[in-house]
Amino acid sequence: MARSAPELPPQYYAAARSGHRPSSSSSSAAASCAVALLFLLLAAGGAAAALFLLYRPRAPAIAVTAVQLPAFAVANGTVAFTFQQLASVRNPNRSPLAHYDSSLHVAYGGGEVGSMYIPAGQIGGGRTQYMATSFTVPAFAVSGPSSAAAQPATISVPASGPAPHVTAALLMDPQPQQQQQQAPVMEVDSLLVVKGKVTVLKVFTHHVEAAKVCRIGVSPADGRVLGFRC
Repeated sequence: MARSAPELPPQYYAAARSGHRPSSSSSSAAASCAVALLFLLLAAGGAAAALFLLYRPRAPAIAVTAVQLPAFAVANGTVAFTFQQLASVRNPNRSPLAHYDSSLHVAYGGGEVGSMYIPAGQIGGGRTQYMATSFTVPAFAVSGPSSAAAQPATISVPASGPAPHVTAALLMDPQPQQQQQQAPVMEVDSLLVVKGKVTVLKVFTHHVEAAKVCRIGVSPADGRVLGFRC
């Protein structure tokens, strides 16, 4: 008489199922998912870097092109004049630049002698806007001739050069160049500050600010602008 195989307890089947190794197809599927996830992360990082390079906010570029003092008065050791400055402001961003709280300041001897606020406006992406400012600087005390003569006589002029009428006056002046350089020079400083904000992708707003300082050489006798550097 044949003997039947002994019955195994249920715990044996549970242990056998728990010790079953995953098939090769399951491993390849998990590896494919990991590679796909890594590719998506790299693509998202590359897209974010490209957007940052294209739309990252940058401060405007300021260039002063002309400075003039059309009205100039000297009395009792003080001077008063009308200060005019023409500057170009370029927006290097792809998005428009909304500027506000911009101002122009004029200083002499380390102290401010006049200032004005520039009206708010907007500069399109990649565009350049010209800002012509003019205001009256009230009378302020200046140094005597001895102090003026002690200042450096040579005024460095940038590539843009002085105003056209100044160049014509220098060419028509019969005095030698050496005598012109020895003439007293009054130096004033101008500070143009442009503040604003750039909205990137119509969502993110960034504040930007730029400033340009210029040293201007002025004849204390008649207010002629002898040159300027920025």
